[in-house]
Amino acid sequence: MEREIPSSSDMLYDLIIVGAGPAGLSASLTACYLRLKHIVLEATAAGGALMQRYPAKKVDSFLGFKGLTGKEVARRIIEHVKSEGGIIIEGEEVKEIRRDGENKIFQIVTGKNRYRTKTVLITIGIIGCPRKLCIPGEDTCECVDYCLVNPEDYRGKEVLVIGGGDSALEAAVMLDEVCKKIYIAHRKDKFRATEKNQERLEQSGVQVLWNTELKQIFGTKKIEKVCLFNNKTDKENFLEVDNVLIFCGSILNVDFLRHLGLEIEKNRLKAKDDMSTELDGLYAAGDITGRLRRIPEAIGQGHRAVYSIYKYLKKPYWA
Repeated sequence: MEREIPSSSDMLYDLIIVGAGPAGLSASLTACYLRLKHIVLEATAAGGALMQRYPAKKVDSFLGFKGLTGKEVARRIIEHVKSEGGIIIEGEEVKEIRRDGENKIFQIVTGKNRYRTKTVLITIGIIGCPRKLCIPGEDTCECVDYCLVNPEDYRGKEVLVIGGGDSALEAAVMLDEVCKKIYIAHRKDKFRATEKNQERLEQSGVQVLWNTELKQIFGTKKIEKVCLFNNKTDKENFLEVDNVLIFCGSILNVDFLRHLGLEIEKNRLKAKDDMSTELDGLYAAGDITGRLRRIPEAIGQGHRAVYSIYKYLKKPYWA
């Protein structure tokens, strides 16, 4: 049974967590155990990239969850947090964070409410806005996607995957099981994905196009063809495919943090080893810190951040 959400007007929280991905959910669970009065604010739906970007992906690198999909893992984590009393408020995007210098209380402004808290933990992940190629036809064609939600949607089709990281390779391998033909184009001559994903790709029927960039997509509702450019030979060629999936990263929205004077580099928030920032009372964990982007790392950072917050607020004798 979910707890009733207190009124936002008068309540003063110990902690407000911004983002309900693995880092934020881990932080909430830890806050429940430490009895910190807190809530989690999520702009869209809880679960982060596991639920929204990689729901069909098998999560094999997360201890104890082998064989489960991102969606299944997210559901289990969310259920665990809620069972311990965690409160997750979905559909509340944070627009602004203010801090009263005199009493050191933060005010968080969303599109719906205002919240007051002693500390803030930023755990927004990689979902953000997908990084686009900004090429002709990218925004006008309906068959261009930036995440793989359901491989069955592409059954029997010819698909071009763009990218050289884990997300691109994993999508290509999954699609190889249901598609007529899969191509993966990478602008370099080496992938940056893990060795395991590269081995899986080599064992699949995916055709790799090295040193290849996507320059134009022709078509409106359906793709007629795409223009590819080989940056080694300086030659262009055309390829007929049904769909294009682009995995070139995401752009995190950190604009609501800039006025606080925080150190932000390449849209990443610099955090110390205890996950604190240079602003007293504000912490960061997960992808926003720019460290290793893996579920176990995000969960560990969320846990560590809340223990640091607990020490900051309660000043226990053992700290």
